[in-house]
Amino acid sequence: MHDDTPDRHAELSAAALAGELTAAEEAELAALDAARPDAEAERAELAALVARLEGVEAWDDAEPSDPLAARIAAIDDAADVAAPAPAIAPAPPTAPVAAPVSLDARRRRRRRLLPLVAAAAACLAIGVGIGAAAFGERGGEDVAGAPGALGAIEEVDFVGAPASIAIDGAVVAHTWGTETVLTIEGLAAGETYTVVVVGEDGTEHASGAMLGSEVPVDCRLNAAVLREDVASVEIRTSSGDELAHADVVDV
Repeated sequence: MHDDTPDRHAELSAAALAGELTAAEEAELAALDAARPDAEAERAELAALVARLEGVEAWDDAEPSDPLAARIAAIDDAADVAAPAPAIAPAPPTAPVAAPVSLDARRRRRRRLLPLVAAAAACLAIGVGIGAAAFGERGGEDVAGAPGALGAIEEVDFVGAPASIAIDGAVVAHTWGTETVLTIEGLAAGETYTVVVVGEDGTEHASGAMLGSEVPVDCRLNAAVLREDVASVEIRTSSGDELAHADVVDV
């Protein structure tokens, strides 16, 4: 039985673009595609977009900050305590199991490609006619609250951009990091832009990438840094120059 959630479709699409599908996953993707006749055409367009974004550092392998690492460890510890011990030890596998290193390498390749697929779907879709909702664009989860409150939309003002570019932005605090929400008009069509969240200590945390479009671009991008440790958010051009930045209030 396959998982027919949008996130699973996006994950398998990323694996297909990376050439990493197993035979079982190919069958699963085909079943998901059957429910959406336009899926294969969309994936072909995504492949072209991903190819253009390959030079962008879309995944940050840096270690999380100490507070974030502590929260992750606490979640893992709670899961270990909650998980009941098996009454009977599982029988040894009757067939060889793939070496963990190979599996990890495969997951890393998918992990690096999935943000590009997500960027293409959520940030580039409006410009090329691909349905962002088909790849799990989120909505309706944000709540009202003070800056830094978990899940609360916090409007921020981006400054420094040319007069021809209009930017509406916000940040959202999560237990796993900080989300940046953007709607931008006037970006040069086909140009690559990156979003970087800057910590109070000056550390830069990659948040994602997008392509400019002749129509407004909507993005939700994530960085692995807690909201209380964030000082600003920057949008940069493909050459690394700052296009605009927004300072955030201390929380």
